[in-house]
Amino acid sequence: MQKKEEQTQKRSSSIFNNIMWILVGVLLAYNIKLYFDRTSQVQYEIKGNEIIMQNNGLNLQNLQLSSLSKVLSQNPQTTKLDAQLSINQITDFRDFFASLENLNNLNELSLFIGHNPILNEQQQAQSLNQALAKLTKLNTLNLGLESLFNYQSREIIFKGLTNISGLTSLHVSLINCDLSGDGLKSLYPLTELRNLKFLELLLVGSKLKEEEMKHLQTILHKLPKLNKLNLNLYANKIQIDGAVTLSGGLFQQRQLKEFGIDLYFNNITANGTESLMGVVGTMENLTSLNLGLEFNYITNDGGRQVGKALEQLKKLKDLSVNVASKNFGWDGYESVVSAIEKLPPLENLELIIGVNKCGLPGAELLKQTLFKHDKLKSLKINFLENYIGDAGATFIAEGIQYQKNLQQLSVNMNFNSLSDRGALELARAVKNAKSPKIVDLRVSQNQITDKGIKDIFLLLEQSLPKVDQLEVELLNTALTNATRDDIELKYGKVEKLQIKLNTIPPSNWE
Repeated sequence: MQKKEEQTQKRSSSIFNNIMWILVGVLLAYNIKLYFDRTSQVQYEIKGNEIIMQNNGLNLQNLQLSSLSKVLSQNPQTTKLDAQLSINQITDFRDFFASLENLNNLNELSLFIGHNPILNEQQQAQSLNQALAKLTKLNTLNLGLESLFNYQSREIIFKGLTNISGLTSLHVSLINCDLSGDGLKSLYPLTELRNLKFLELLLVGSKLKEEEMKHLQTILHKLPKLNKLNLNLYANKIQIDGAVTLSGGLFQQRQLKEFGIDLYFNNITANGTESLMGVVGTMENLTSLNLGLEFNYITNDGGRQVGKALEQLKKLKDLSVNVASKNFGWDGYESVVSAIEKLPPLENLELIIGVNKCGLPGAELLKQTLFKHDKLKSLKINFLENYIGDAGATFIAEGIQYQKNLQQLSVNMNFNSLSDRGALELARAVKNAKSPKIVDLRVSQNQITDKGIKDIFLLLEQSLPKVDQLEVELLNTALTNATRDDIELKYGKVEKLQIKLNTIPPSNWE
């Protein structure tokens, strides 16, 4: 008996060793090395000439960072580095920056170091300046400095970029940095990057008001002619005058092919919208537009200005419009959606137009628009709190089923006065849609009963063979505890299906 057990153990050990050697062989075949240093807790991965360091939020300190510095020193041939080092306890990056200097062949760098309690920031800024200045082969740089550095230190860092003559793509994240007053002047060195084609500035919560927009206007005036520009000014206070000033800067970049701007919660109102859209409407080369005007009190007049501008953009292929706003009425809604209907066929459409109470007529108008744009690859509709009812849900379902090439579908119909019938029509549209691989269906905060929810899942179950991922959200409906438990038991572990369910009042089930 004992001998038999020993033979079994040896056989198991042999199988385990064979599996390990197979894994090693696969990794070597693809020239991939995976590391997790248990002594320092740092993580990194080497794929040929690419290094990936995913270490955000691991509470790393200086001693642990030194392990990653050594990785850079030992791999001078690296051409691509992705270093995610944000939200740690690192106070000194200078050794890491010094090691970065040795990567003379680097052509793509993502360096995110935000939310660290750094000390002697001007010295560290100078060290980063020196490192960047020596990476002369860089063509793509993603730099994350969230909640770090003052005006002088940021200026030192950006001056280091002026030596990189081949830099064509630049992403800068200054989220929660204080850029008030002359803070944006620290970005002036960017105007010396004469070969720059793509610029993205994330200036979220950066204390920007109308006065600071003069500096952004200057930067946009002096930048080379870009192909692609993304500006995220979420949660600032630029207001009407700031929008007008910003529009003056954008006037110098009318040649753009791709443009994105997020002005969520900036109170630009209809007047600021008129100025901004007056410029956007002249960007006749645009193939991609991402327009974020949510909660800016643009009213119907602002909606009409958005529609007027969209009608001019005859080369658009990708469009995302976010004009959700509590005082945005039918006239504004009609202007926006009618303008989209008149565009040449789009490939990707995202329409975030909730909280406008457009009702049944709004749903019918959207259906007509979807009939016109029937070759979409991606469709995302957010109709939150528009009170379209079951008949409105039926209209939208018909528009979805009319699509011929859909690969991704997202539909948010929360707070829309739906009963079982409307929700079932949307589920049936998902089942009947020809080819979506990723689906996200949300019908929360509607009066959907136990029977309705069971029928919804029976329909969605039939779509599972053709999708890669299906997410369903049914929160705060009329679902009972017993039916909820039945659905969780039946579908909770189904591959590709993610479910969000609850009951009212919520119970303590997990």
